Amino acid sequence: MSKRPPIDLMALTADQATTMPEAAQRAATPSAPRIVLPTPEPTRTANLEALAFKVSPAFRKRFRKRAVEADIKQNELLFEALDAWEKARGL
Repeated sequence: MSKRPPIDLMALTADQATTMPEAAQRAATPSAPRIVLPTPEPTRTANLEALAFKVSPAFRKRFRKRAVEADIKQNELLFEALDAWEKARGL
């Protein structure tokens, strides 16, 4: 049996790699200054009780969407809604 000659891996690669255009270093863009909003008082969750009732799927989706947009929990949105309702009724 004849022995195979060793493979020359250097012959398979390019002499010098070329840089990809997207790999070129870019200068960091300055970010816009962030507006810091006052953080609301966190809702106390130690003494909360479960509240269960049924709503339509459209209402549920709308309620969840509003809570996400306001970056608050759903129970916090419910607390704010009840406070606004009582204020509107003068209670």
